Amino acid sequence: MNVASRPVRARLPDSDDGAPEKAIVIRGARQHNLKNIDLDLPRGRLIVFTGPSGSGKSSLAFDTIYAEGQRRYVESLSAYARQFLERMDKPDVDLITGLAPAIAIEQKTVSKNPRSTVATQTEIYDHLRLLFARVGTTVSPVSGEVVTKDSPRSAARDILGAFEDGTRFYLTFPFPEHGKTSVRKELEVLQARGFFRFLVQPTAKQRQKGDAESVLDLNETPPEKVRLSRERLSVLVDRLVARHGDESVESRIADSVEQAFSEGAGRCIVQEAGTENILEFSRFFERDGISFEEPTPHLFSFNSPFGACPTCQGFGRTSGIDPDLVIPNPELSIRQQAIAPFRTDTWSKHFRSLIRVAADHGLDIDSPYSKLSDGTKEIIWEGKDDYIGIHGFFRFLEKKNYKMHYRIYHARFRGYTTCRDCNGYRLRKQALWVKMGGLHLGEICELTTADAKTFFDELTLTSHQEEIAGRVLEEIRKRLKYLVEVGLDYLTLDRLAQTLSGGESQRINLATSLGSSLVGSLYVLDEPSIGLHPRDTDRLIRILEHLRDIGNTVLVVEHEESMMRRADRIIDLGPGSGRFGGNVVAEGVYDAIVSDEESLTGAYLSGRKSIPVPSVRREPHEKHMIRIRNARQHNLKRLDVD
Repeated sequence: MNVASRPVRARLPDSDDGAPEKAIVIRGARQHNLKNIDLDLPRGRLIVFTGPSGSGKSSLAFDTIYAEGQRRYVESLSAYARQFLERMDKPDVDLITGLAPAIAIEQKTVSKNPRSTVATQTEIYDHLRLLFARVGTTVSPVSGEVVTKDSPRSAARDILGAFEDGTRFYLTFPFPEHGKTSVRKELEVLQARGFFRFLVQPTAKQRQKGDAESVLDLNETPPEKVRLSRERLSVLVDRLVARHGDESVESRIADSVEQAFSEGAGRCIVQEAGTENILEFSRFFERDGISFEEPTPHLFSFNSPFGACPTCQGFGRTSGIDPDLVIPNPELSIRQQAIAPFRTDTWSKHFRSLIRVAADHGLDIDSPYSKLSDGTKEIIWEGKDDYIGIHGFFRFLEKKNYKMHYRIYHARFRGYTTCRDCNGYRLRKQALWVKMGGLHLGEICELTTADAKTFFDELTLTSHQEEIAGRVLEEIRKRLKYLVEVGLDYLTLDRLAQTLSGGESQRINLATSLGSSLVGSLYVLDEPSIGLHPRDTDRLIRILEHLRDIGNTVLVVEHEESMMRRADRIIDLGPGSGRFGGNVVAEGVYDAIVSDEESLTGAYLSGRKSIPVPSVRREPHEKHMIRIRNARQHNLKRLDVD
């Protein structure tokens, strides 16, 4: 490498024996405080830029190398496409060659969108939507049974599976209902369409006497003589006998079911002869009287009106009563007046009502609110007997909001709370009825990345499901693995992107880049190890080495010693900051930097220089302390800190 910004000095050893065949060649870099720097950076290597703050590391890595790579990419697009992209000025440099498409991963929270989460930023959510749409199982909230859409062939198999060999049964479809049309008129229309036989159910009294169903034949009893309610009638399509292993019987059943679907508005009823054993089939996606939405990717998108909860519009939170304001200290008991709105003389009558209800139903009012059972809390919030309940009390205040003092008192307890309709899952109820591995999509997003990785690693699919969604599941597992490896195993998938720190956002972008599996690219990172525990730093370095090994060039602005030790090349800028920096002080492998006498970084790495630990510490003053009590934001567990 040639350094043109200072007198010629002995060249430090490269990380390999000779000059690289392919290199990023930089000549005359003068961006910001850079002093006419010339460099040859080998491609396909992990290169660390280090030096004092303000020495020009970011000016070289981001404002020169990345900026030129991005500018050239934008200029390669059409004029129409360029109008939608930010215009980038050419950096102050004489020549740069050998650049690959550049990707910058900086320490800043990119997204301010209140809908953006860890799962959406890493594209895991898109794959989850596709996975649930393809192989998710819709479960009825009434019976807990799986919801299916029947076909003639599947119905035929289910019928034969439900009946023993030789069982006689009727195959019918429901009697039509067309507004105020009489039974006689309906019978005449059906007769004209070729249906002459109808299954008649006995009344309750007849069934008690042992009477069974009967068949009404219009050839024997004309429509005008029929005196039966439509609820007792169904249109008979066929009378059959179950024969297991007989393909002709199964085909006949399937043909009859198809006719019943066609004539009976998509419904078919099968009844075992002489019993009340009835099977119902439908070509619609329904169960227990509920019509369900067939799973599609849009159904699981909280950014789409089709999938978002209609109450909170997909945000998961609504403006309403804030439980933390209603019960500001959950360590108080009900008897100690934990419920703040009922402490005033005006509304203390509701507190007395609650005490009476607690006595009648044996509720615990002396334990802290935080330790009460869910059933007790439900009574406190929803009310019981003559106790109005917290929600009922605020509904009363809303009705009286034309009075100013009611509005003011109500406003004291308002805030953003979890949506009561979707429980903060953001999706409409139909989407939450679709499950996989016992969990719906909202519950999966509540998991941390580590727990989600374990869940999907242990999730097993049938061979048919594997053929449909095996590739999608593999992609989800891969991206979760990258998130855990970059040290973000504690983040939940539904964590809002705008609440992440700069370092967390950078590592999420790094995991996303890993998931895209790009090769031949130039990655530029800004201190990715900041805020990481040493255990996680090693995992991060392995990921950067993986990026390099698959054919990418990785440039890292970094101060971490372990990162420098494993770098292929180190560029040390300095010697000072601002106008005193901008020079390449040393370059080469780690040992070369440590032994270089002019490198301030090398002096501290080698131990020649150090920052002494103060022998005397200032004593904290009681009046000048910041006190934090009961901190519980995100994953904090009610911390008290002085």
